[in-house]
Amino acid sequence: MADTSTHNYPHNPLFDRGITHDGLALVRERFLNLNRERLIRTRTALLPRQQIFLDLLPLLIHINHPILPGYNSLSAPCGIDGYQPDTLTLDRVRNNIARSVEYRPEDQAAPLIHSVFLMGSCGTIAQAENSDLDVWLCHHASIDEAGLEKLYHKAGAISEWAKSLGLEIHFFLMNNDQFRRGQRDRISAESAGTSQHFLLLDEFYRSALLVAGRYPIWWLVPPEEEVNYQEYIALLHSQGFVGPHESIDFGGVSQIPAGEFIGAGVWQLYKAISSPYKAVLKLLLTEAYARDFPGVLPLCVSLKRSIYQGITDADILDPYIMVYQRLASYLSERNELDRLELIRRAFYFKVGIRLSQVSTSNTTWRQQLLQNLITEWQWRPEQLLNLDTRSRWKLRRVREEHRFLVAELTNSYRFLQDFAARSKRPALIKSQEMTLLGRKLYAAFERKRYKVEWLNPGIAPDLSEEQLFFHSSGFGSQRRWAVSTSARHDIEADAILQEHDHLSELLCWCYCNGLINDYSRLRLNGRQDGITETDLRRLAEHLGQYLPRHAYAADPDKHEAFNRPKVPETMLFYLNLGQHSLNALGAAGLSNHSNNYPIDQIEVVIINSWGEVASIAFKGAEALLEAFRTYQQMMVAASSGSHPPMIHALCFNDPDDKLLNGIRHLPKLLYRAFYTKPSNKRLLIKLSNGFYILQSQNDELQSIHAAGYDTLIQCLGRGQPEYSPIIMDRYCAPNSALANIVHTANTADCYVFFHRRGPKADLFLRDERGSLHFNTVAYTSTDALIQPLLAFLYQCKKQQQSKHQYHVFELHQENDKWRSEAKTEYKPDLDGTVYDHQKDPQIHLEAIAQIQESGRLVFDMRCGDQLFSYAQAGQELFDKLAKQLQLLSDAPQHYHLDRVDLSIMPPQQTCVYMRYKQHIEEILNTSVLAR
Repeated sequence: MADTSTHNYPHNPLFDRGITHDGLALVRERFLNLNRERLIRTRTALLPRQQIFLDLLPLLIHINHPILPGYNSLSAPCGIDGYQPDTLTLDRVRNNIARSVEYRPEDQAAPLIHSVFLMGSCGTIAQAENSDLDVWLCHHASIDEAGLEKLYHKAGAISEWAKSLGLEIHFFLMNNDQFRRGQRDRISAESAGTSQHFLLLDEFYRSALLVAGRYPIWWLVPPEEEVNYQEYIALLHSQGFVGPHESIDFGGVSQIPAGEFIGAGVWQLYKAISSPYKAVLKLLLTEAYARDFPGVLPLCVSLKRSIYQGITDADILDPYIMVYQRLASYLSERNELDRLELIRRAFYFKVGIRLSQVSTSNTTWRQQLLQNLITEWQWRPEQLLNLDTRSRWKLRRVREEHRFLVAELTNSYRFLQDFAARSKRPALIKSQEMTLLGRKLYAAFERKRYKVEWLNPGIAPDLSEEQLFFHSSGFGSQRRWAVSTSARHDIEADAILQEHDHLSELLCWCYCNGLINDYSRLRLNGRQDGITETDLRRLAEHLGQYLPRHAYAADPDKHEAFNRPKVPETMLFYLNLGQHSLNALGAAGLSNHSNNYPIDQIEVVIINSWGEVASIAFKGAEALLEAFRTYQQMMVAASSGSHPPMIHALCFNDPDDKLLNGIRHLPKLLYRAFYTKPSNKRLLIKLSNGFYILQSQNDELQSIHAAGYDTLIQCLGRGQPEYSPIIMDRYCAPNSALANIVHTANTADCYVFFHRRGPKADLFLRDERGSLHFNTVAYTSTDALIQPLLAFLYQCKKQQQSKHQYHVFELHQENDKWRSEAKTEYKPDLDGTVYDHQKDPQIHLEAIAQIQESGRLVFDMRCGDQLFSYAQAGQELFDKLAKQLQLLSDAPQHYHLDRVDLSIMPPQQTCVYMRYKQHIEEILNTSVLAR
């Protein structure tokens, strides 16, 4: 051992290690003395009514007594190795909890708890009155799942009792054998999961306090023997230097693998979301370790080396002082003085003592230690006062500090990336846990367009303002909004707290960064342009109902949300803020008005499941379409099986809520259009400048504009790669033949609709993919119209090798209303033929598609058994065919194709056949009439 020569221990060599009972006892006693001193410091840092928790904690774990806090079952695992409550502890129980408590050692079952440790800032300069305490409850490996569940509830009940004393306690159930093998629980809001092992062990060995039970055998392994840790403790056990129930083994820390620095660094980046100063200290320590890799000297080994050298001063060996000293040395060597100053501020805030407000006449050990450091740092009184008034920091100071912190966190992130590249080692953290932490980091720190930035991650407790003034400048698309605490109209740039393009985004920023509380007054200053203070307050109150007031990434209750991809949860629509689009609306209401949606401006706020807030604004005639497009993009990004976002709207300049009532159906419409299968539906909507067909293609919302109704019908004839149902908004041509067709044709079949108009008929064919073909044809009888058409469609179906069915309806218009009547009598025979009394059976016309060498599509024509080849006849083909038809017919007539052969092409939808049919028939009949 390192100091055997100076203390004249009896020499009893073992394999030249020089291990002696006296030497081990001396080292163990030094550790225990330091442990006792820090336990005393821990107790004195607590309020008098809280000290009973520390006094009774071992007893509460050691026994199951129905009267004592933490009791949940007589069979709950209990009993701490080597622990017996002293008389003082039992007196405290009887005097403060229950006089009837009796303790009989003979009634105790075999102990199932190895050790109880306190972790963290306990007994250090960083322990404040509001510090939470972490308790490692190290249990026997033989406890089954049911027993662990009871122990978990017992610990939880003790935590609840501690809450009544004003203490926040976190219990961690530890199986030291599993821990030593690297088996850890999955990551949670409080647990680092697999992100770190040796670094956690390093922190444990330098800061943990043994409350009761077995001491760490690591104490007895000399610093120079860390590399031979397993061999050394095997000698201690095999030669009887350490009894079988005397110590607990968590493993050594001689070799920290490179991959652990990466996982631990990412974990600390996450912790920086809520506790930036504490996390910065740990991040920088991780960096300092990593730069020494592979020759890392952990702080716990430095502490042990001091103890082996006889140094046991609790001030010198204070874990937080040791961390600071290591970081100060590291940064000074690198001449990174700005980072050093940030680390000093972080350390000062972590300690939590306001030295400028402390009396010098009666200082505590913590205050004196901190004062010594401040003197060394040469901080000026005004600098100290600034830090001590952090609780009163407002936005400007917080923004400045936020810039320093983000720069440091960014620097750490880049270092981790570089270190991973240099070491060529993967992070020793499960991939799913790395994914979860990455999501939290992106939610908290990623900056992107439209996203609201959180500036106060644990920097100052309250940024709220009594009054905020909102100013606008510029016109039209150049208009901007600014917020300040000044009522002046001509405020200078440095008086502006924040600027944004639109008002809702600025209010979101104010809410998320804590500038607005329940008592803040919001005022409107300067040019208003249609916005009143009433509008401002309405908007603010509405936003306040839905916006998160803190980052979800730092909220333990939101932890599970990051196990899944983010999805939009809430969408807020603010319509016509500052606009007068509804002034022209008459009493008849929206449905009869030429502009069903008189919307010129929409501001959209999106809140997703990770607590990210984004805001975007649209202006102009297509503002509503842009809002739809935003919704559709949210749906594309959402994971399958997620619920659609809740949509809430607020309309401004809206007399009698006409617009609000007119848009209430839109959330359900958007849900049908973009959230249900199939995903390629077409949504029809009418705005002031015409009709729009909206469809999701390649994860983007495409729109087709049709100025009028006739153009809309033509646009609906465009081909579709698969069945694409049509959804019509209630205000889009509600009393039209199209509305009836869309309502009736609701399956992936072929629908024929006709409407008689004297000698003519309007013919609509909605095919199996949802495309709509329209044509006006001559009408003599329903049989003459439908039977040959069905025969043609059956020929198409054979080429398509499809299984769709045919449905025939006649359209009737009655008092501006349309209805469809099913014509069930029109069904093709089994062989596809339909008897037609009016058609000459000798005249069979067929068009056969051919592709020329140039790629141009042409058609050969067959009349009966005679073929007219385009390759031979060229442009005269239809003249020759017309001449042949005159020879075959007694009187002029309108000729129809019986078949269009497109077998040379890939399978086509029925509307394509119908378009070729109509086009060829027009050319043919024109040629016949011309002769």
